[in-house]
Amino acid sequence: MIRISLSSGEPLHLKPSPNRKFTGLRIPGSNLYSSERAGQSIHLHIYQHRLYTITLRQFHFAKTTQIITTEPDKWLRLEVPLSGRFSMNYKNGPGFQLNPGTYHLTEQPVFVSDYAENVPCSYFTIHFSPELLGAIGSEQTLGTRQPGPVPKHLLEMLYEIMKCPFEESLRDFYYANKVREILFTHTVSLPVVLPGELSPEQIGQMHEADRIMANNLDGKITIPELARQLGTNFVTLKKNYERVFGISLFPRLMQRKMEHIKLLLEKTDKPLKEIADLAGYQTLPGFINAFRKRFKITPNDWRKQRRGF
Repeated sequence: MIRISLSSGEPLHLKPSPNRKFTGLRIPGSNLYSSERAGQSIHLHIYQHRLYTITLRQFHFAKTTQIITTEPDKWLRLEVPLSGRFSMNYKNGPGFQLNPGTYHLTEQPVFVSDYAENVPCSYFTIHFSPELLGAIGSEQTLGTRQPGPVPKHLLEMLYEIMKCPFEESLRDFYYANKVREILFTHTVSLPVVLPGELSPEQIGQMHEADRIMANNLDGKITIPELARQLGTNFVTLKKNYERVFGISLFPRLMQRKMEHIKLLLEKTDKPLKEIADLAGYQTLPGFINAFRKRFKITPNDWRKQRRGF
């Protein structure tokens, strides 16, 4: 189990919590462990498998805080910040700042991290077991990696994990494939070129916008509301988002929403009305018309087609 303590050495005890009651970003099927007291909250979503471990870690401190984290193993670990900003310091090597839009790989089991006052932070990790890495069959060595820009396809796969539509019987299989796909994407990705006219903070802000959109495919957030949450304005948000991701905000939101709908249609038996509700459509006819307009086929016919009926 992951151990977390304050820089003073005082342990922060993580207790099991009911995941079903948790609101916000999470990993379906994970176990939730929380530590809450005045001025701080920590939530760890942990999905444990023999070959890999997936975690989503969320921190919020009312004042600047330094914590020490001890991992349960020395497996290779991929870390991707999703929101906020924090620094990390390892025993062997220099410290560095992590912003959304970056990632790195490490084997260091103990590290110190600094969190800013009243800045909620979250980051995603995958632990790869030696057995999993040994079975990949790649001649390229998979080892540690210094912080750098995260490939867009790799980021999308993290969001897909957090939107997993499958129940327990298929969830392990789905996650195992995604974990291997993420490793492959990391291995073959070309260096990402960041827009030079934006600062690391502005790039991180656009990745936060992308995360918020990925978590609100039900239409409960508007683009002006998104800009307000990020502390910017509508025009700047639209312009900078396109610079970072190469696509405008609204088309990207619709693209994400429709891809999720297609996954639900193909891989689950959820009724059309339930899928329409999950996608934020107020009426079933409105959902059917929007789907048909985009794909030239009704949702029901697309489902039958994909299932070979």
